[in-house]
Amino acid sequence: MKDKIEPSNMEEIYLIKDFETLKVIADPIRNQILEILLHKPQNVKEVADKLGLAPSKLYYHFNMLEKFGFLEVVETRQVSNLIEKYYQATATYLSIDPNLLTFNTDEGKESIQSVMAATIDTTREDLLRSLQARSFQLEQGAAEQPRSITISRNLSNLSDEQYNDFYKRLDALIEEFSKSDSKDPKDQTFALMIAFYPSYYYRDLSNE
Repeated sequence: MKDKIEPSNMEEIYLIKDFETLKVIADPIRNQILEILLHKPQNVKEVADKLGLAPSKLYYHFNMLEKFGFLEVVETRQVSNLIEKYYQATATYLSIDPNLLTFNTDEGKESIQSVMAATIDTTREDLLRSLQARSFQLEQGAAEQPRSITISRNLSNLSDEQYNDFYKRLDALIEEFSKSDSKDPKDQTFALMIAFYPSYYYRDLSNE
């Protein structure tokens, strides 16, 4: 027996405005849960299977994400004596109020560190799981589909003009990548993580 629950329309952006909400999402497992639930409603077991985890390890994370409005129940199904809930993300993108990310306060510093750690950890865990899962698929007879993976860290001295030009082109590529999303869960998901920033060192500036 299925019970459709009329969900609110998915928002384009979920704006995080307070530290408590920011702490909820600064977790690599919760980030992966949201990514899985962007296009297709799924229950906890289905998400757990995709992550290679036991469902019991995810219930707390689902409850926190639902409590703070990152997820919503869009359907329930009666299975024997149990009711299965199907969840979907409430927004396509997450955005953080810049006022929460500042080195002017201890809380702001902690928030920056948490967000950076969660982003890097999510990428690392997603990539390692992907390699392991794909290896398992090939062992089970899946057809080979050679694809390239790029992991790189580079440093380059740029003039302001070079920086502005490169940033605009990079920003355009990121926007193109985001808008290319087919929304079809049958299509292969690709992940893109970018970090482009001025790299400073501690040094004596008195003689400069």
